[in-house]
Amino acid sequence: MILTARLLLPISDPPILDGGLFIRDGAICAVGKASELIREFPTEPHDDLGSAVILPGLVNAHTHLELTGLHGRLPLGKSFTEWVTALLGLRAELDDEFFATSARLGATTLLRSGVTCVADITMFGSSVAPLKAAGLRGIIFQEILGPHPEQAMERLDAAEKALQSLQLHTDGSLLSVGLSPHAPYSLSEPLLLRCAELLRRRNLPATIHLAESPEEVTYIGLGLGPIATELLPAVGRHSSSHRVCGESPVAFIDRVGLLSDQLLAVHLVHVGMSDLKLLRQRGVALAVCPRSNHYLKVGTAPLPRYLAASLRVGLGTDSLASNDTLSLWDEMRFARRLYDGAVTPQQLVTMATLGGADALGMAGTIGSLTPGKRADFIALAIDHLDDADPYGSLLSQASDDSVVLSMVEGKILYQCEGTARWNCH
Repeated sequence: MILTARLLLPISDPPILDGGLFIRDGAICAVGKASELIREFPTEPHDDLGSAVILPGLVNAHTHLELTGLHGRLPLGKSFTEWVTALLGLRAELDDEFFATSARLGATTLLRSGVTCVADITMFGSSVAPLKAAGLRGIIFQEILGPHPEQAMERLDAAEKALQSLQLHTDGSLLSVGLSPHAPYSLSEPLLLRCAELLRRRNLPATIHLAESPEEVTYIGLGLGPIATELLPAVGRHSSSHRVCGESPVAFIDRVGLLSDQLLAVHLVHVGMSDLKLLRQRGVALAVCPRSNHYLKVGTAPLPRYLAASLRVGLGTDSLASNDTLSLWDEMRFARRLYDGAVTPQQLVTMATLGGADALGMAGTIGSLTPGKRADFIALAIDHLDDADPYGSLLSQASDDSVVLSMVEGKILYQCEGTARWNCH
């Protein structure tokens, strides 16, 4: 099958005007000018998407789909600690049906927005079924919390059982599983140490919210601040659950053995030069969420510094408990304004595709339109493309509504009504 369009963005190579893909058995076999592909493979079926743009499917590197239904129900713009406390309290009041409905809505929203791969954190396993049914690729991370040291073994045992359940339910899909110790302040040091041992023993990927807020920095380094006086007492903890050694959150997580090339660290807003060195030495991947950080007023991640250091960096939306939409197009446009020229449109689109794939350990499989990779890609209807600035004009115009086609493994997962129907194999 040959699929062609006005513009092809391979990401790892320069844009191709009037470009195309040759797809067979779910893989990309050739990429190039449309005319050359048609001439080289004359017997292959050919469909032209006209003025569309073809690019790799988007990778949302950080979501909590179970929380989709919390949009507008939590206090944004106040303190980070107040928001977390409210989230924990509200989550405890909700039932399985709420989380299942939220996850279904979230998965549908991702699919229609051009996301073909996702890193989702789950507490109750609710996102597995809708993501599997949608045919999306990704990693489902089982969340674990527990600030009480005496409960460390109990919490770890429960997490291991939940992981076994996730693995059973993801069987036969493009989803894999991992573990998500929630954050340095929400797990006791003994539990973090046990999580690190479990991850090494089972060779699992992990993700953690790290260095997100000033409150986290103060609590980890000094054992003080609102996390110590408000958040932890709200869950029955009235003393520090870790050794207070004056460390940064990044240094603390390294001390307990969690920093590795299997870790996806999320947010990384408050990071010093020594932290950056540690992240590079350990090969840690990052997921930044600019809008969530903005709405929670925790600061701005030093993204230009991360890109200059050649770290693996993906882009995430976080959940609708701390964001307006699950759209990576909205996220990229916000980041473009936020960094005001210090991060280019091409870098942002790369973060949302190949960068995210690399952060999830999937760069050898997806993230760019390269022969040998799986045929995970999307097509967008864009009216006015600037050939001299294709990435800039894409970001200026693209939205969830622009997506006309999403394919994973060469199979159509989503197609906008009114467009021709392709049958790619």
